[in-house]
Amino acid sequence: MSRATRRIVVAHLTDRGMSPADIAAELGVSRDTVRRDLADAPPLAPAPEPKPAPPVAAGLLLPDEPQLRRNLAVLTAAYGARPEDAARFAIRQAARHVRAWRAARG
Repeated sequence: MSRATRRIVVAHLTDRGMSPADIAAELGVSRDTVRRDLADAPPLAPAPEPKPAPPVAAGLLLPDEPQLRRNLAVLTAAYGARPEDAARFAIRQAARHVRAWRAARG
């Protein structure tokens, strides 16, 4: 193992919480070698900034519930539609019934 590779491994094992003595035994080198590798190691580069998430398309997000999934599967199968179309249809039908009920109440 090259010196550069060993330094990387030593730094990684140190980050994982291993002691210099354990690292030395694992790699088959002296504890002094491990200590030198740690002292000579360049500082770790900061983690790259995560990419921002793409914007969510405008729409309706529904909770992922088993019963809701089963109901949507029934509508999708019955109408041979995509889940989005089946949900749109069900919402339209429910709204139509609510409007009719409100109109009947006066």
